[in-house]
Amino acid sequence: MTDSPAKPRGRRPGRADTRGTICRAALTLFSTIGYDKVSLRAIAREADVDPALIHHYFSSKSDLFAQTVLDLPLEAGQVVSDVLNGPREQIGERAVAAFLAAYDSPESGRDRFTAMLRSAVAADIVQRPLSEFMSKEVFGPIAEQLGHRDYRLRAQLAVSLVLGMALSRYILRLQALEAASDRDLVRGLGRAMQEILVESW
Repeated sequence: MTDSPAKPRGRRPGRADTRGTICRAALTLFSTIGYDKVSLRAIAREADVDPALIHHYFSSKSDLFAQTVLDLPLEAGQVVSDVLNGPREQIGERAVAAFLAAYDSPESGRDRFTAMLRSAVAADIVQRPLSEFMSKEVFGPIAEQLGHRDYRLRAQLAVSLVLGMALSRYILRLQALEAASDRDLVRGLGRAMQEILVESW
């Protein structure tokens, strides 16, 4: 009679479904405790995998969030760079345009964002990580790189502007907003966004 092979210790190695396991663990943590308080190590513990495996599949926490919660291949750092790369007086318009482009992305589609907004009306488990992600990874870095010490406040004001527009346009379905073109929204909201992110108060 031969001895049974010893059971390996430690976290399980990568398997065919490792990426899915990581995504499910991340979605659970993002939805329950929010974006800010979740670390990649915490996700690794929840998924029972080595933390290095997360970096094998995802470049960063923001990348993991975008692909699990938003279901969108969105690089937050690239969005920040694109918004800042150009005339300073058009930063507000580029920021609004970037949000609209992500909302209407063919990879994710408006339905995904709209479903999240509907959930946010009833509970904060979806709204909180979404708003934290946008504030910390997109609008916060933009305002900070523009030299504002109050960049956290400016970031949250920017989030309230675009999410308020999305709620009014896609959930409340205000007629004028529904009928407006993206170009009209960029021009109209861009002025307010410029004041929030760029101008000195």
